[in-house]
Amino acid sequence: MYKNLFKNRNFTLLTAGGFISTIGDYLYNIGITIYLYNMTKSVSSVALMWLSRAVLRIPFLYLSGVISDNYNRKKIIIFTNLISAVIALLFIYTDTNKLWLIYLLAFLLQSLNDIDVNSETAILPELVSKEELSWSNSVFSFLQSTSVFLSPAIGGILYKLYGADVLFIINSLSFLISGILFAYIKYDYLKTDGFIKKDRIIKSSVEGCKIFIKYRDVKTVFIIMSVFAVIGRFYETYKVAVSDLLLNMKPEGIIYFDYALAIGGLTVPAAVKLLHNHNPVKIFAVSAIISSTLFTLFGYSHNIVLTFIFLIILGAADNINETYSHTIIQNSIPNEYLGRVFSFYKILLTMFAIIGLVISAPLYNIIGTGNSFLSVLIIMIIICAFQSKYWINEKFSARSVSK
Repeated sequence: MYKNLFKNRNFTLLTAGGFISTIGDYLYNIGITIYLYNMTKSVSSVALMWLSRAVLRIPFLYLSGVISDNYNRKKIIIFTNLISAVIALLFIYTDTNKLWLIYLLAFLLQSLNDIDVNSETAILPELVSKEELSWSNSVFSFLQSTSVFLSPAIGGILYKLYGADVLFIINSLSFLISGILFAYIKYDYLKTDGFIKKDRIIKSSVEGCKIFIKYRDVKTVFIIMSVFAVIGRFYETYKVAVSDLLLNMKPEGIIYFDYALAIGGLTVPAAVKLLHNHNPVKIFAVSAIISSTLFTLFGYSHNIVLTFIFLIILGAADNINETYSHTIIQNSIPNEYLGRVFSFYKILLTMFAIIGLVISAPLYNIIGTGNSFLSVLIIMIIICAFQSKYWINEKFSARSVSK
């Protein structure tokens, strides 16, 4: 199946362009974090950048769905990558006297990235068949894990040798190359009469937000992934403490955590091949329970070897979860609504991620790392238990019909 998938020229161009820009993104994230910290000597300035990006991106996520569903998705992808190439290059002109420019450029780059990724996700079902969607999403997941695996070492070496500017330049070039590759995708755009008047923006978005309510499997994805957004912020907040206090690896040990997760993520195409004949929603729910359990074990662990085993399995389960969440949405939602549904999906995840950031520190102080993860695991089990009721009812209904 994977061989046949890569014979699809459009899919190959989309994945190649996405992979190159993802490498650039990870190098940029490494560069901007270290660069901003060294410039200000303040962790707060770095936290403010990430928090502001999360909060300010919501209006653009809202618009990204409307834009994706009502304009040529191929042109949107090309345009956002080429503009991003220019903005990424402007980082080399920032300094301590232009901190405001760093925050502005970071916000603009994030906003364009949201529009780009939303359009890429929405265009995929138009380039491959429905039967190939899970395989396609697993390839994207594999390449993302590859990026995570390669980027820290490459970024760290380049930063040490040449400084942050070289990372910003590489990021700019990655956008430029991706934009060129996307231009060669053969895509027949069917023009709609949707987003023409300004007063239709809100109405069009609300239509897209409401459409997912009709699909129970999609609602399940939205609910479970919202909980995941919280537990993901817990992980990002607590991993330094786990590395330093529980494992005695010092704070820099978190770099090895990323490698462990990336190694697990590399197994996703093989896992999807193995699970291909099973119900995608069941796979999604089971992987959600497994991931939440592994997060909890990570929070309690005092053993380095066990922690890395937990993280490798977590990397696989987490990426399987993301692969099937996208596949379920793409298979269920009509194509003309995909952009708006995905934008609402990302807004929801962003909002829950912000909630996770806000409550993570108080919970850590009150009940500790492991218990904080455990509280979310219990919520996840309850949600999946409710979902299992529908599966049981469906089985009984199917048997009664067959009789």
